[in-house]
Amino acid sequence: MSPNPNSENEYVVKIDASEFQKALKEFADELKSAMAPKAETKPEVVTASAPNTGAREAFIDWLRKSVMAEGKATEAVAGVPSTFSYSRDLIIVRDQGITAGLRQFAQVVKLSRGENRAQFYKINVPAFAALTPGVAPTEASQTITTVEATVTERGAMQVVRYDQIEQGVVDVVNGVEEALQIAAEIDLDKLILAELDTNTNRHFANNRSGENALTATDTLKVSELVAAKRKLIEQSGRFPRPGELVLVCHPKQYHDLLSDSAILNSLAFGSSDPVQKGLLPQVLGVTIIPTDLVTSATNASSVRFYRAHLFYPKAFGLAVSRDFTVEAFREPPKRTISLTATYVAGAKLIEPKYAIQVVTA
Repeated sequence: MSPNPNSENEYVVKIDASEFQKALKEFADELKSAMAPKAETKPEVVTASAPNTGAREAFIDWLRKSVMAEGKATEAVAGVPSTFSYSRDLIIVRDQGITAGLRQFAQVVKLSRGENRAQFYKINVPAFAALTPGVAPTEASQTITTVEATVTERGAMQVVRYDQIEQGVVDVVNGVEEALQIAAEIDLDKLILAELDTNTNRHFANNRSGENALTATDTLKVSELVAAKRKLIEQSGRFPRPGELVLVCHPKQYHDLLSDSAILNSLAFGSSDPVQKGLLPQVLGVTIIPTDLVTSATNASSVRFYRAHLFYPKAFGLAVSRDFTVEAFREPPKRTISLTATYVAGAKLIEPKYAIQVVTA
């Protein structure tokens, strides 16, 4: 600050504002950057293919890129080459396997990585007693029981040659995969039924002493279902809700029940479905599921008998480590592709009193 030579009372003040201007410019640039619209970041999309279609899609994609058409390698970017235009349906034929879908009635436990078994727990109901004022009651007797199910890997493999795909008029790969999926459903039902067969609670038709005592006339009737249901209620100490109980039986047992006079009488049954449609959705409040996977055998008198199962839902448990999976492995030197289908699971009867075998001819 210095005095103005032109006036005694005026002073001229000189300030260096370069640093202030620089700071102001930086602040304006930061503000402009903050106010500017930002480019939207798109999340990475991960697509998961269903187990029963992923292998086929991968293989078809490989075919599109490496198939030989008219002696030249082609890149069929517009679609599968005409060589792979399927003009016929492929019908899947089952030697055995009316699936029952028993998994829906199980207590299912999904295992974490590294586990090979699942635990199921049950506890008994204590008894009440009269209490005395001023006296502590006796401790109730209760036990928590653990039931374990160990899992195993189960599966099947099929090999398909390139020429079978290239020259076929049907979708061989898709047909094999669908057949493997059906095979897995059948095998899982067999796994559960085999565990139910270990149950020692049984009802034999006409109160026979055992399987060898059964005769050809000891078939499944409404009266036998009534007797089996009564035994199940008494041994379990539970009265089922309408439609809660499930009977898994052989088709032969199913049709024996369907032809029973008590069923054919539509007025008594309350519905015309058994006569008009041949359907038995429920009998005596029991859901009926027919399947040829129910085990059978021949006794000493050459009588064929069948082991049906009447049970409460969640009487058995199912441990699942890996659900149905199809893997494809290509071997170009052999000109083949191997399709391997597997699952890892195990079944266990949790409470034998909640199920009973119904054995009839």
